[in-house]
Amino acid sequence: MENTRSVERAEGTGAPITDAEKEQAGYTLRAMTAKPGDPEALLVSREWLALVQPFFELGWAMGVRTGNTGMAVAGVPVTGATVARAFAQLNGERAADLLARGLEDPQSAGPSIWQRVRYHGSLTQAHGTYWVCAIHAHGDPLSMLPTLRYDLCELRGDTPVPVVKNVRRVSLTPLGEWLTAL
Repeated sequence: MENTRSVERAEGTGAPITDAEKEQAGYTLRAMTAKPGDPEALLVSREWLALVQPFFELGWAMGVRTGNTGMAVAGVPVTGATVARAFAQLNGERAADLLARGLEDPQSAGPSIWQRVRYHGSLTQAHGTYWVCAIHAHGDPLSMLPTLRYDLCELRGDTPVPVVKNVRRVSLTPLGEWLTAL
């Protein structure tokens, strides 16, 4: 009994995430986002992984340290639909921008929010240059990758006014100009 000690946890103490925890979390995150049958190919871009990795590492370390990663779930993978939903719940302009740039072919990558584009789609009376004011991702249950659509606006003073909505990528030519502030 003389070697037995009581461990007291002081409020606010802790330890940073270890390299081993980061390595385990990284391996698990890559495994969860790998394309079935091709573990080297990812379902999401590397930018997306970089965006979520710190939060995944935090969740992983918290689960390990609180004992919530015990044998009850050992060997049971998370479904692809669950992973896809987690990525889809990332929202905001930054996530939409990453989505627009990361999930398409880099050669034909779409414009980002507040980038100037030339519209040349089926609404010929609206052909011209506009700003991308919104990017919408519509789910595709077969590929698990979204189809992106763009809303275009023009500025009247400091007010963005929508002109064309739900535009497909093939109807746009991104220009090298971004709006810096309204």
